[in-house]
Amino acid sequence: MLTKAFEMTDLGELSTFLGLEISRDRGQRLLTVHQGKYMEKILCRHGMQDARPSLTPLNTGARLLPSKDSHTGSQGLKTVSLQLYHSAVGALMYAMLGTRPDIAYAVGIVSQFNHAPVWEHWIAVKQIFRYLAGTRGLCLRYGATNSRGGYSDADWGSGNDMKSVGGYAFLLNGGSVSWSSKKQTSIALSTTEAEYMSMTQAAREIVWLQGLLEELGATGHIRKMSQLHGDNQGALALVRNPEYHARTKHIDIQFHFIRELVVDEKIYLEYCPSSDMIVDIMTKPLRHTAHKKLTAAMGMMDRTGKSYRTLREGAC
Repeated sequence: MLTKAFEMTDLGELSTFLGLEISRDRGQRLLTVHQGKYMEKILCRHGMQDARPSLTPLNTGARLLPSKDSHTGSQGLKTVSLQLYHSAVGALMYAMLGTRPDIAYAVGIVSQFNHAPVWEHWIAVKQIFRYLAGTRGLCLRYGATNSRGGYSDADWGSGNDMKSVGGYAFLLNGGSVSWSSKKQTSIALSTTEAEYMSMTQAAREIVWLQGLLEELGATGHIRKMSQLHGDNQGALALVRNPEYHARTKHIDIQFHFIRELVVDEKIYLEYCPSSDMIVDIMTKPLRHTAHKKLTAAMGMMDRTGKSYRTLREGAC
């Protein structure tokens, strides 16, 4: 129908798109998306193709500070070329947006120092590259399981300015289709408030996904994307019970948007134990074991079919 209206060429089944590499196994009903060639390109561009692999993109407990607040020595405060730093962070950001939700938190942290990076920040950027060097075979795979729905989490007051970092991820047919790790715009006074604000941001995304799936005609053969998981009972109660209004009227009105969605039954909230909260990986640096577990839970695995555990043990 399009060729009747426009001059165009049919290149066959989609295999590449803006650096994404797509493959299908119709017999197994699997769809795989990765950025293998892009990973090799950015690693070579920044001289990291033969780097020693890192187990995680950011060390547990790592706390990067602006240069004026840093307590590192003179070596750590050595300035870094803005062009080099921006190029590296930009390359990592495109990888994160395409197929690598596992580096979302780390990329968000290093991007906060784009205006004045120092050596300490550059070392953190290089660690993300070293992590990619050891996991360049990871891909997002859809169809392996029927797991679906959204997850929301927050790490209260973890920013240098005491603002919390919130994150969400949405899965469809076993793989992540939308994810975010972002510092919240205002300071939360408690863990409950930070989680509540994060759930509201996730609720906005779930409404958009519902509209997208409906427009694509997908709602005819899959269940509606309406389930949102949280691991904070206080935040869940805050959404469901308007009697908490006296304690929450200081919260920006935009964050109460989620209450209306729950009342209208457009989304359904469900408690998820912290140990199973996939989005924990979006809000803080984790130990290798936890990072590996949650990366696999987001639908990521090696393109050769090996599990994420096998891949990491072989690389390191």
